[in-house]
Amino acid sequence: MLQNPFICPGNWYRANLHAHTTESDGNLSPEQCVEFYRGAGYQVLAITDHDRVTSVDAPPGMLLLSGVEVGGGRSRQGTHFHVVGLNVKKRGKMSPPKGARAQELVNMLRGDGGEAFIAHPYWSGLMAEDIAPIEGCFAVEVYNTGCDLEILRGFSQVHWDDLLTLGHQFGAVAVDDGHVHPRDHGLGWTMVKVEELSAEAVMEALVTGRYYSSTGPEIVDIAVVEKKVSVRTSPVASIALVSAPGLGGRGFAAPGKTITEAEFDVPPARYWRVEVMDAGGKVAWSNAFSTA
Repeated sequence: MLQNPFICPGNWYRANLHAHTTESDGNLSPEQCVEFYRGAGYQVLAITDHDRVTSVDAPPGMLLLSGVEVGGGRSRQGTHFHVVGLNVKKRGKMSPPKGARAQELVNMLRGDGGEAFIAHPYWSGLMAEDIAPIEGCFAVEVYNTGCDLEILRGFSQVHWDDLLTLGHQFGAVAVDDGHVHPRDHGLGWTMVKVEELSAEAVMEALVTGRYYSSTGPEIVDIAVVEKKVSVRTSPVASIALVSAPGLGGRGFAAPGKTITEAEFDVPPARYWRVEVMDAGGKVAWSNAFSTA
């Protein structure tokens, strides 16, 4: 469905793709936001203030992607879509036209040279049927730190699985969407596999799926050989292969122990993905693989 990053050349870089500053409704200045993520071991950051592309200098060894979060459209339930744009060309104010629909938001961001993903579907009250018709988005947020801590609506695996089951090729990113430092900063991230730390390389990796997402665990390797899926991870409590309804599997560590590998049969379904959980409940997600 997307590329397998574990067989692609390059190095892994930690990215936060959704962040707010005092330029919209965050409590860190742009400079403070950059300094926090640099100090926390991130190499890639997108400041995505509401309706504004915030400019700030990048420190050595860190890539800053221009970004913005815009809102509009309405779901079947009457709630609004929020869409994040990355690597847009415009700077300063970037507001969508009043009454713009979700597809128009995506078209606006891509028309400015960027790429788009759907922010916090669960928090927004979206359903898969709302997202499925939208074209041109490379991912949905599978985890959003701010939404999790605010109202326990940060996890969107069900939305993602429903979209994959329907045949839509969405990746999944984990983000902070930080507004209130330090509470909601540094708890969700996307690990991107690239050969060079540049905007062009990172954006290509995101669009083609060369990344995985996490709130803690590391996915070391995913290999497919003769209809078997082999997974290696950091020490975790469980490793699961998630697929179509009724298919997949999950391996558990013995009580008080951890596991670092598991093997599954490739399921007879449209897609499968890997999800791992450590003893503290922290999770990591691979992107979806095609069984074709």
